[in-house]
Amino acid sequence: MSLLKIKEGKETLKRVSLKKVMLGFGHDKCGAFAEFYLDGKKMGEFNDDGWGGETDIDYVSDAHKTVFEKFLKDNNVAQAMFDNGWDFMGSVDKIDLRCQAETVINDTINLKEEEKMLKKAIKDCECGIMIKTEGGYSGIRFKLPLKAILLYKDGVKFLQEKYNSVKANLKEGEYIINTNLEELGVVL
Repeated sequence: MSLLKIKEGKETLKRVSLKKVMLGFGHDKCGAFAEFYLDGKKMGEFNDDGWGGETDIDYVSDAHKTVFEKFLKDNNVAQAMFDNGWDFMGSVDKIDLRCQAETVINDTINLKEEEKMLKKAIKDCECGIMIKTEGGYSGIRFKLPLKAILLYKDGVKFLQEKYNSVKANLKEGEYIINTNLEELGVVL
């Protein structure tokens, strides 16, 4: 039930940025803290203490709250939420602005974490064949960079066999992240 699943949602989230992000604290290790910004201007602080219950959204001022809520309304965040899993509310009008703000901030945190994870995965592609999975990424890692494997006799054949094996075992929704295999001689 996230805005990350739709193109319009991702576009909306691009206007929101974060600073001083801290994750993984509290009783359930799902705590999150972040200063959140709209178009580069600080709007407030978000705090999920990781102990259950409601999160805290503290705006810099009432004027900042008004600006952020206008942003939510102008971008039809409630409708996007309703269309992507929040229809259990029965009506888009029942999704209040606080819930919309919490969803946008949480999704921005998740988007930034996903981007960070993908950057690491792309780096790992230099030494392995990486797969994007539902919860992150995994794959086969080698002790040598893929380019170094090519220096060995049958290096391309070895990489081709590993690629074919990984591809044959992909689950629904998974895909190979590597963009460097074709240039190494692997037939995709």
